[in-house]
Order: sequence, then structure tokens, then C-alpha cells
Amino acid sequence: MNENERLRRLHELRVLDTAPEALFDALVQAAAAITGMPMSLLSLMDQHRQWFKANHGLPGVSSTPRDVAFCHHVVTDSRPVEVHDARTDPRFANNPMVTGEPGIRAYAGFPIRTSNGATVGSLCVLGPVPGTLTDGQREALARLAQAASLALESRLELMEQRDRAEHEAAEARRLATTSQALETELRERQQFLQRTGKLSRVGGWELDLVTHALRWSEQTCAIHEVPADYVPPLDEALSFYPPGARLVIQKAVERCLAEGEPWDLELPLVTARGRRIWVRTVGARETKDGRPVRLAGAIQDVTDRRRALEALQASERRFRQLFEYSLSLICTHDLEGVLLSVNPAAANSLGYAVHQMLGRSLTEFMPARRRAGFADYLQRIATQGMDAGVMELEAADGGQRYWRYQNLREDSTEGPYVLGSAQDITEEHRYQRLLVEWSTRDPLTKAFNRRYLEQLEQWVANGRRWGCVVLDLDHFKAINDSFGHARGDEILIATATLLSDCCRNEDAVVRLGGDEFLLVVSDPLRLPALSADIQTKAAQRGIGVSTGWAKAEPREPVAVVVARADEVLYAQRLKRRAAQ
Repeated sequence: MNENERLRRLHELRVLDTAPEALFDALVQAAAAITGMPMSLLSLMDQHRQWFKANHGLPGVSSTPRDVAFCHHVVTDSRPVEVHDARTDPRFANNPMVTGEPGIRAYAGFPIRTSNGATVGSLCVLGPVPGTLTDGQREALARLAQAASLALESRLELMEQRDRAEHEAAEARRLATTSQALETELRERQQFLQRTGKLSRVGGWELDLVTHALRWSEQTCAIHEVPADYVPPLDEALSFYPPGARLVIQKAVERCLAEGEPWDLELPLVTARGRRIWVRTVGARETKDGRPVRLAGAIQDVTDRRRALEALQASERRFRQLFEYSLSLICTHDLEGVLLSVNPAAANSLGYAVHQMLGRSLTEFMPARRRAGFADYLQRIATQGMDAGVMELEAADGGQRYWRYQNLREDSTEGPYVLGSAQDITEEHRYQRLLVEWSTRDPLTKAFNRRYLEQLEQWVANGRRWGCVVLDLDHFKAINDSFGHARGDEILIATATLLSDCCRNEDAVVRLGGDEFLLVVSDPLRLPALSADIQTKAAQRGIGVSTGWAKAEPREPVAVVVARADEVLYAQRLKRRAAQ
């Protein structure tokens, strides 16, 4: 991309020479904290200067000439630049910022690119002592630079949306006064704005300074978690903000009314359902004949972005607390289950990198069948302050993991969170299941063994409906005597496979012993047809069998039902042999 096109894209962002903003200040502070460097800048490269949108460690400096800017090389090359000792680097050895104040020695800059590929500036850290970044620090700075890029474009998008919203609102009012016939078009335009606001998660609002009537768009109501037709008084609308934030926005409104100064703030807000979120609110004054007549603006839920920044800023403190515990798998999450921090051992247990888990809900790592119970876990944590048990999770490779956890609720200045510590007991769980399978499965045919009947007795006691088909192999002893036990085992396995083919998911195949099998059927109405189907398939596979079936009466003992099916089997066998 040529320089003219790059400069055009930079100026389109509408950010040069604007006031400091908390988000960008937080990014450079985080960069300095991650690297331990005393200075960090978010610089944007204009034609003849580099201008600092955010400045940490260089008080009173807002720009420098471009020809002495280290970040000029980042923008020119459109790739990261790292300088270990500027005194030995021919590009910077004579730079006045090296030979004079602030005496730069170490430097690392990462490009800030727009979505169309223009490198408009860099996120950099600087220090007066030679040094080298770690791989982890480089990755963190690269991600912060990406976050800065996204934030610049999101800022522009919100400004453009606000401009469009103000323009469309003014146009709608003009149309409403000119003709009754245009009301339908006005309604359609309002519906379009609502849909747009819903997709972008930006709501609008309007305060009539004459009638003091306040109007909220549907998305504004959604952000506050109130009904879509909610019409709040002004005092009640301000009551959603905690006292400190309420004072800030009240002063901003007063300045806007008195001086015409618009506001653009990020503040905490408590929804009607008691959920704590962060919002970005912007507002401006409208005048008519020189008198203020209306305040209008927009509001956006920026909780996710705030959480990501707060998690980054608080990670060092949280990790110091977490590693005081002895268990190896450690994480923290908020009271909604969103992960705030994860230690490498926990991430490795699930096959993820740490950054792939942060900001996501724990339910995303659970099998679908376990997610419904997660709300109960959160409720226990919220009411009892702790919870312990075993949690089933799903790893990146699709495998199941089992964590034995003991989690505690902690309160901090940033709000309550859950401190979790666990052990990976996947192998122990697998071994226990294997022991259960060995005790309930026939090792040859993999069918259930007679222990299954004990479980069936419990189900029968609870009123389960069922029936059964019993099966004997014809002349099985002769087969073993004539062809050997290996051939007999093959027939037993083939018989178990035959019965499994006739099963539904809720049915079960049981090897009672020797050549006797039992097919437990959940739907007794299938028994006659199922018995005939088994006979047919057995004949097709060259297996001689005799079958009998019986339908269980309510709470009838299992042994009685099986005996009755046996009687049918023997009767059928005698009848068949008599006919031969």
C-alpha cells in the first residue's frame, strides 16, 4: 500500500489530535506492565510527525518529528521492530532521543493495521536500559496491538453510527411535521434502526428538554434488561448507574446543557436483573433557534471488552493467589462461569493454549448433556461460597476429561470471582469404569453377564416395563466335541452379534452361561416378531437356535419371567424335534 493511501486511511479514522481515552490508556499501561518497560506509547504516524493517542511514561509529550521516530520503521516495514541497544544500532545511534532525553536504549514496536491492511501506527515499549523481550512478551504485545487496531476501527464505527443516527433522527422529525402520509415510512425507518442497533448491539436514546420525556430504543431496553416498551423517568434511568458513575454522567449532562460539550464515557451499570455490566454512552445537545431542545445519543454494552482488559491487568495478582494452593489445575471464573484466568496445567489437560480459554464460558468445554447442571453449580457457589465434586469436560481432541475440584468464591475490589483448584482424575475414572465393565461384561462375547440381572431387578422394582427372549444354541456340545472349543467360541460370538443386531438402544444382550442368552426388551409388544426375526437371521447365518419369549407382569421377579420364557423355548424345541 502506498504512503498516500496509508495516510488517507489514517485520517479516515478521525482520531488524530483527539483527547485521551481510557481504553487506549489501558492498552499502553498493560504493555508496560507486561514488559517491565517504564515507557509505552500508542503512536499514529502522520505525514511529518508521530502523534501519541496514548502515552505512558513520557509526560507532557504528545508528538515528535517523524524523522526521529523509532516507530517510523515499524510503519515503513509493516512488521515488528525490536532494538536491544539503540547505541549499537546504526539506525538509531545518533538519534537525539538516544543521545539525549529520554535516553532510549531498548525498544520494541508492533504494527497497528486497519482491516484493509494499512499500517497506521504502532504499539511500542521503550526503556533506558538495554534488554530483550521474551517470546511470551512479544506474543502479548502483538495481541495488544491487534486489540488497539480493533478498538480504533470500533471507535470510528460508533462515531459513524452516532452521526447516522443523529442524521436519521433529525430527518425523521422533519418528515413527521411535513405530512401525515409519511408516517408509514417513518415507522419503517425506525424499525430499520432497531434492527441495525440489535445487530451492532448499540442502542439509542432521546430526551426532550421541553417535556422531559425520555425515549429508549429497543436495543437500549435490551441492554438494561427491561421490556421493549419501557419508558423510564429520567431519575429512574440514571438509577441504573452506581452512585459514583451516576455522579460522572450527571456532570457530563450538565456540561453538555450549559456549554454544548458532548460526552463519550465508559461506566459501570447494574441492569434491572441485577447483572453488573459496562457500557459506553455518548450524548450530544440539539438546539433550535439557539435554544437547547433535545439530548440524543447512543449506548453500547462493552462488558466483554472491559472483562478482557481487566483480566489482563489483574492476571499477575490473581496468579499469585492461585498458585498458593497445592492442586495443579487452577483457574478463576466470574459468577456467570466466564473464565478470567487459567494456568498452563489446566489448559494442557484440555489440549488448549491459555489464551484460547480466556473470556469463554466453562460450559463451552462441557459435553452438551452436562451443561444444564452448570447453573446449579453456580447457584451453590453463590449461596454457599464453595463447592466440590467431579466435573466432566471435553478436550480439544473430543476426548472426555474428569476434574475433581474444590472451588471457593472470593471477593475483591473488582468484584466477586470463583477460585478453582482441581486434579485431573481421567485415568482413575477410566480405570474405575473398566473395572465395572469387567465385572458386568462377558469377556468372550462382550455381552452383559448375569450381574446385569441384579440391576434389572432394581429397575423392575421401580415399575419398569419389559419382556425377554431366551435363546439356546442347538447341539452346541456336539459342535464343541466335533470341531473344538475355538469353533464353539466363534459361534457364541456370532450369536451375541446377531442378538445385538436385533436390539434397540434401550435393549440389552445377556449371556446367562454356556450357550444360553437372554435378550431384555424394553417394549414387550415387539416380542413375537423379535423372536421370529432372531430365528430367521440365525438360519441365514447358519446358526441353529431355539427361542422362547415372555412378557413381564408389573413388578414380577426377573427369575420368574426368565423361567416362563424357558418353558416356551423347551416346548417349542420338543415340538420341532417331534415333527422331524
